Amino acid sequence: MKATVGIIANPESGRDIRRLVAHASVFDNMEKVSIVERLLLVLQDLGVKKVIAMPETFGIVPGAVNAIGEHLKMEVKMLSMRILGDWRDTYNATMAMKDRVDVIVVIGGDGTNRIVAKACDDTPIMPISTGTNNVFPYMIEATIAGEAIAAIATGIVKVGEGTYKAKRVELFEDGSLRDIALIDAAATLHSFVGSKAVWKPEYLRELIVSRCSPSNIGLSAIAGVLREISEDDDVGLYLELGEGRVIKAPIAPGVFKKVGIRDFRELQLGEEIEVKTSPSLFALDGEREAEMAGTITARVTRNGPRVIDYRKTLKIAAERGFFEGNSEL
Repeated sequence: MKATVGIIANPESGRDIRRLVAHASVFDNMEKVSIVERLLLVLQDLGVKKVIAMPETFGIVPGAVNAIGEHLKMEVKMLSMRILGDWRDTYNATMAMKDRVDVIVVIGGDGTNRIVAKACDDTPIMPISTGTNNVFPYMIEATIAGEAIAAIATGIVKVGEGTYKAKRVELFEDGSLRDIALIDAAATLHSFVGSKAVWKPEYLRELIVSRCSPSNIGLSAIAGVLREISEDDDVGLYLELGEGRVIKAPIAPGVFKKVGIRDFRELQLGEEIEVKTSPSLFALDGEREAEMAGTITARVTRNGPRVIDYRKTLKIAAERGFFEGNSEL
């Protein structure tokens, strides 16, 4: 498995209904092909021997391979799997590659990373933002991401040195773990999944976040207006929405909405809180995903995926001579 990298590129990320109801930018699949081109060339130059990629409906990785042509000497292999055209592709690909690669590159938004996080176990991930809600993944140039990925995959920087365990929100139904979110889980009054996206605050009743900031876009921005909580902070935040303090928050690109805050409080890691809204359709990282009933509880933990800290990784790699040539120019 030495110096092998997995790539999961979601062709649907950055293309949902929020382009119609809000003003989100469209992240075109040809740009994703370009991202993968740059990644492959950097990984090859820095010692990665093999790439295993998820097949999908657009052909992002094959498009990048064809564009590079004869300059690509590294082996690039597509997983042999049935393409279903939905979240199951991401989940199945993660399950198939997690024990065969040193790093999984995730090209998508919060939703794509959430699915990978459910399946990747302790395999490090590098999340590259191309989605709508992009609180979790990095807004990073593929070249820089590739450098950090290669440093971890080749072992120049050990996993324990260059990664961190992310937080997540865990949701329980009658005592059993039902689902997770990486950034925010919202109990809503929606009656069906439909278009998935949430952009009407009047349907929101409760919100649990692992991190939040006024500089975020999405539901975590509501909490971020009240208090900033970073990935490093060993706490989360719980909000009950309704009559009370009124704030305005960017719940979608270009869209500020008024939201009433009835109450909010900090949650310590592992602290369980009962969700009052039951039954409820939960929005997980901005998308309506899970119907729950009965006794619903939530907690914030550090059981999320292992994520490459690219700044720390590159600093260590540079100190160890990773970028020095082996011969004179």
